[in-house]
Amino acid sequence: MPIRNKVTLLDIVDNPLIRIPVFLVFILIGPLFLPGKVAADTPEGLEGFSPFPPAQSAGEFFFREEDQGMVCLNNEISQDEDTVISSMEQQRSEYVILASYSQNVLARSSIERQIALYTTRRRKTFAKWLERSGRYLPLIRDILKEEGLPEDLTFLPLIESGYNTAARSHARAVGPWQFISATAKRYGLKINYWVDERRDPVKSTRAAARYLSSLYDQFDSWPLALAAYNAGEGRVRRAIRRSRTDDYWKIARSHYYLKRETRNYVSKFIAAGTIASDPEAYGFNDIDYHRPISFEAVTINHPASLSFIARCAATSLKVIRGLNPELKRWCTPPNLRTYTVRIPKGMGEVFRRCFENASARDRMPRIPYVIRQGDTISEIAERYGVPQKEVYALNKGISPRRLRPGSMIYLPPVNAKRGRVISRPNRSRSVPYVVQAGDTLYDIAGKYRVSRRKLYALNSGVDPRRLRPGELIYLPYRD
Repeated sequence: MPIRNKVTLLDIVDNPLIRIPVFLVFILIGPLFLPGKVAADTPEGLEGFSPFPPAQSAGEFFFREEDQGMVCLNNEISQDEDTVISSMEQQRSEYVILASYSQNVLARSSIERQIALYTTRRRKTFAKWLERSGRYLPLIRDILKEEGLPEDLTFLPLIESGYNTAARSHARAVGPWQFISATAKRYGLKINYWVDERRDPVKSTRAAARYLSSLYDQFDSWPLALAAYNAGEGRVRRAIRRSRTDDYWKIARSHYYLKRETRNYVSKFIAAGTIASDPEAYGFNDIDYHRPISFEAVTINHPASLSFIARCAATSLKVIRGLNPELKRWCTPPNLRTYTVRIPKGMGEVFRRCFENASARDRMPRIPYVIRQGDTISEIAERYGVPQKEVYALNKGISPRRLRPGSMIYLPPVNAKRGRVISRPNRSRSVPYVVQAGDTLYDIAGKYRVSRRKLYALNSGVDPRRLRPGELIYLPYRD
């Protein structure tokens, strides 16, 4: 049964027809049943009650906040406060945030509007989000458990990104948790030309867990913490100060303190989580959930291209990119000696043998280029359609002011603009090759399985009897 249909003590007390009789009963017979300090409390104390989520408890327990902590109001329990708190934490429902809204009429109406939106106008989009959630929900849930956070926060990426690791907002927030750059770096995520760890489902979830924990420590309220996650801590503090209340739902009722997105944010989260936790109850009966992500992490001690990693893991480049969405380029960062990559589960031993037995050229293919008179790094990069950053990364220590004609540098094997092997400046379908000692055109044609006629045609100005080591020739490009 959906949480929104559960009847609690507060629902009864809120009924105006029986509120007065209930209060009189508590005044007259309350001391007979309530132990110690709580038994002497007046009915006004009921305003602090909240229903304990019933999903994991054997009976209905109700708690009230006291100066010393949470005090149990069930006279069958005779534990001290610390024991009660510990027991509550062990038995609490998995979805404590989702359940809490049922106590608040303001919250309930706002959340039900969002539920109606997700089940009607945005139904098709929400169904896609649910399908994609199957890939990441188990992973995120386990991490949040380890970090000691409520499990219903697992559904927060549902409204942030639809569990899309490549999601990017108009505010330049990136990844499943939609971190902006400054916040991501504050919580240890790396963002540079080669990687963007906001896209990494593991690292970004760890960072989000630390951030959410910090926000809860600041505001001592999950609605306020979630609002701050959306709008920033400063805006929420100002809203509290100006509204003179720390009740998120009262703040959100006014148009003066928070932007519309933040006023609706917590309602969207609870609505989305409520549906996702029981989709059949809301008519989502045919969801084709993606298979949960499964991988094995291996550490490599040399930079490598993603295509080589895929080959060693006996899988496709698409699979490797899907398991390592933080990698933005064609290879692992060349400036890092070691890097941990994810490969399909069970392929670790095969991958290690392949990687260790491969040559440096196989692991990190590079295209040699011989400097000509008048060349500059910027002109070479522009000519071949590759970023200057990659040229510098592949040629450590190179000085752009000291390029000597005849010296050799390396270019990335992929044209950044076209996503293909780089070609000659005249755009003929060919790739450069630097002649090695002992090479002949005949041997080169046989080694690379190319037609000698095509090889000679591409290098018509080259005397095959006078090939010099370091000289640049071109080979036909094959798809």
